[in-house]
Amino acid sequence: MKRQQYILRIFCILLALVFITGLKAQKPVQYEQQTWVGYNINYKLHPRWGAWLDGEVHTKDHFFNEYSQFTLRFAGTYFLKNKNRFTAGYGFTDFFPGDNHKQIAIPEHFLWQQFQFFMNTSKHKLMNWVRVEEKWKADVLNDSTTTGSFTNYYKLRYNVFYQLPLSRDGFAAKTLSLALGDEVYLYYGPTLSNHVFDQNRLFLGFSYAVNKHDNLVFGYLNIMQQNQAGTQYKNSSIFKATMFMNFGF
Repeated sequence: MKRQQYILRIFCILLALVFITGLKAQKPVQYEQQTWVGYNINYKLHPRWGAWLDGEVHTKDHFFNEYSQFTLRFAGTYFLKNKNRFTAGYGFTDFFPGDNHKQIAIPEHFLWQQFQFFMNTSKHKLMNWVRVEEKWKADVLNDSTTTGSFTNYYKLRYNVFYQLPLSRDGFAAKTLSLALGDEVYLYYGPTLSNHVFDQNRLFLGFSYAVNKHDNLVFGYLNIMQQNQAGTQYKNSSIFKATMFMNFGF
């Protein structure tokens, strides 16, 4: 119980820091609305080993409009005896034509490693992860051409996700839970020397238990993101829905 209270206190402190940062921000802010839809599959092939696959598509400004990007991740997972797990794999993001590349999509390749740890009871679920990503994004020459080179940079992410059942049956199938989450992104690399804060993602929504292992998580996601030059923020209001499916658990 003490460990759970400690994690919850950290969660509250993170939210407070994000709020204070937003109040003190003196840089211009651009606002937009999007829709994100994702699908996540975890397959336990062995008591110790499993596979991870997830994909997510984002729209452009306004909730239902043209697509802005698509991300796909593949990975292997190692399960510890205490149900915590380590995951590592490859990912690919395709940034569809945008402001500085109006006629072409921009590819980004990345490797990622993640450690997840859980503090679940019959009364609540608490998941944390720490993720590191090594990214290579194609450089843009003009609206219709890439240079053939890639910019390398790194991201460090910390995510906390909390669920509280809204039914007397707890987390039983066909029940709804309150879902709260916050994820902080830091990035670093030779091209990002002027700042390390990338973005903060604050989520408020619900988790619907389709059955004992599968969940549909949906709700409102707010992102405050700083551009790579460190000169402007982007505040995104997003409707997000992700289907989580677990096989072999």
